[in-house]
Amino acid sequence: MDHEKFKDILSGFSVTTTTPFSDDLSQIDVDAISTNTEFLVKNDVPLIIPNGNTGEFYSLSEEEWTEVLQASVDASGGKATIMSGVGQSIKTAVSQLETVRNLGVKAVMIHYPQHVFVSEEGLLGYYRMLIEAAKGLNVVLYKKGPLLTDAMLEKLMTFENLVGVKYAFGRIVDFSRTVHRLGHRIVWSCGTAERFAPFFFLAGAKAFTSGLCNFAPQVSRRMFDALKKRDFEEAMEVQRMITPLEDLREGRGVANNVPIIKAAMDHVGLKGGLCRPPIHPLSEEEKNVTIAVISKW
Repeated sequence: MDHEKFKDILSGFSVTTTTPFSDDLSQIDVDAISTNTEFLVKNDVPLIIPNGNTGEFYSLSEEEWTEVLQASVDASGGKATIMSGVGQSIKTAVSQLETVRNLGVKAVMIHYPQHVFVSEEGLLGYYRMLIEAAKGLNVVLYKKGPLLTDAMLEKLMTFENLVGVKYAFGRIVDFSRTVHRLGHRIVWSCGTAERFAPFFFLAGAKAFTSGLCNFAPQVSRRMFDALKKRDFEEAMEVQRMITPLEDLREGRGVANNVPIIKAAMDHVGLKGGLCRPPIHPLSEEEKNVTIAVISKW
């Protein structure tokens, strides 16, 4: 897929999918991935992102990472575009890029590395090596920390295959300044989902990623359709509706982010299940409040 065509797909809404496990958390539940992905395809979700943070990327072995991607590709049946999260060490990420190519996936999202000792200079070298290794693929960077600065992005935007940034760190004024400085050669995506999407679109975003889309894709579609028409009154109505759920996801110091989505999936008949440690299981009270909130939708 050429870069301009992928940018068109990226300029919309996407879902970062959860990863369902067996009941004892020891294995990937491939059948559940198929069920969940088929649900997204039937609801016309255009871009599906397995192996992201909502998919517990850092809790997966390399073999499991491949299982998740393979199951997602198979279940999508070519009816939705797949963009896989990649990362960890350079060697690991390069190996993942080869798997992505072998499976016919055309796009990757490079995670912001979770490294104890990292500098801006070192991170620039990391991204350069991976973007070069991803030649022929569409690359989106995930801004999830302070070191992916405007100055670094400006240098990386010389790579033709860098097509977008998922922006999920800092203030809206920081994002606005970045867009003003760097322009629109790449697609800017709101990485903090529907709750902040109206404000990011006003500041120059063309896309947003979603967690709640795992179980309520019609809500994500409603938000995107409103933003595309610049109907901010409608967009803010959706924003007000989903904010109680997003507030719940911020529970326990934002550690409830993924368990809340999985609980909602279980409630609507999909397979969410438990998260692997170090993510915790929800209390019964947290589950009940989650169900009560989404039932009002």
